[in-house]
Amino acid sequence: MDDARARAGGVDSAILNSKNIRTRNTRRPYESYFSVVEHDIQVPRFDGHYSEIVTRAAFICGDCVSVLPYDVARDRVMLIEQFRFGPHVRGDDNPWKLEAIAGRIDDGETPAEAAIRETKEETGLDVQNLLPTTAYYPSPGALTEFLYSYIGLVELPDGTEGIAGLPEEAEDIKSRLVSFDDAIALLSTGQVDTGTLVTSLLWLSQHRKSIRNAA
Repeated sequence: MDDARARAGGVDSAILNSKNIRTRNTRRPYESYFSVVEHDIQVPRFDGHYSEIVTRAAFICGDCVSVLPYDVARDRVMLIEQFRFGPHVRGDDNPWKLEAIAGRIDDGETPAEAAIRETKEETGLDVQNLLPTTAYYPSPGALTEFLYSYIGLVELPDGTEGIAGLPEEAEDIKSRLVSFDDAIALLSTGQVDTGTLVTSLLWLSQHRKSIRNAA
């Protein structure tokens, strides 16, 4: 990766390296469901000099997974819908969001194991095969979270949808069966506006033909 970045933009990876960031002070002003960390830091700049001391804050989040269930034969996906506090606080008129299945990776779990567990908890589905799609930072300016996304190959006959979730986590999750074409239409009209579902549908739209041909 460093070689590719250097070829693309002449970046000196020996300078622009995390070990060269100067951390002056560290604070944790909040620790509960999330933690917040603040650092007073000096960061190497592209011109070879250091920045002034600046304060940056980040939410400390565990790594997560997302899964979009897809039935190859029926060419349909399962979306979930649930209340989301972030959009509510932002003032969104409809904080019940369409999403892909998602959740934190527990201690000792691999991302794939977490994906299978979360799919079962949130929809009751048993994944037949997991297709890794992308792994990425969803919001690197503020979150430490790193996300592993999958397409989960499953059977989605009529009647598979329902309401699920873990009572001890106050989850109230409604699943919906949607044809692939209708899901893309929801994406095109902006009715899908959550990152994991947007990226999963775009990935599936690129690879759907080869997945179906291989089935």
